[in-house]
Amino acid sequence: MKYVVEFARALASLPEVYRVDLLTRQICAPDVHWSYGEPTEMLASGSYDHENEGMTQSEGAYIVRIPCGPRDKYLRKEILWPYIQEFVDGALSHILHISKVLGERIGNSEPVWPYLIHGHYADAGNVASLLSGALNVPMVLTGHSLGRNKLEQLLKQGRQSKEDINATYKIMRRIEAEEFSLDSAELVITSTKQEIDQQWGLYAGFSVKLERTLRLRAKKGIDSYGRHMPTMAVSYPKLKLFFV
Repeated sequence: MKYVVEFARALASLPEVYRVDLLTRQICAPDVHWSYGEPTEMLASGSYDHENEGMTQSEGAYIVRIPCGPRDKYLRKEILWPYIQEFVDGALSHILHISKVLGERIGNSEPVWPYLIHGHYADAGNVASLLSGALNVPMVLTGHSLGRNKLEQLLKQGRQSKEDINATYKIMRRIEAEEFSLDSAELVITSTKQEIDQQWGLYAGFSVKLERTLRLRAKKGIDSYGRHMPTMAVSYPKLKLFFV
């Protein structure tokens, strides 16, 4: 979670970015910090245009916590799947509201929609895919630990059957969400080239060879006849990549 917070702050500091909202689940439980129950938390303050008094150059970055599932307990990611649609509905309500508010401030009374939606992990990738489709906004995906690779590694250990692994990790639902996210994403951020070739390469929605072919055709201005595959980009540890 920490790197996502840092990423949101860094994005908000760019002059091209007006506002960043980091959406997560609201939790009001005695065993977690009280701040997890706050609906909104400022991560980075906005800036003002001193030449035009009262005009904001940016609104900064915020954590926005969406009520989803039982609010009085923390849920590990494996048991969040039944509440995905509830989170999407809450997120969509927030986006519609903030788009109208921003429209009044900077959009000449026209709604200001998100420039893009970035989902991290399979569950948020699922959410981002649904929001991207509903709002017609481009989606970026960072998969992190991938389900097909994890399933393959656990099966190699020989300690659990596929059925037992699925019961513990809900791995098939996770893989389904990752395939769905791949179909929706314009761009996928990875940490290594190995993740592209040997992990995402396990998915039906991605082919290393076809992705390179489509990218080359696009550069040359050659029609791909509607074929789509997300662009894969490696974010090296010491290289800061910001997508605006």
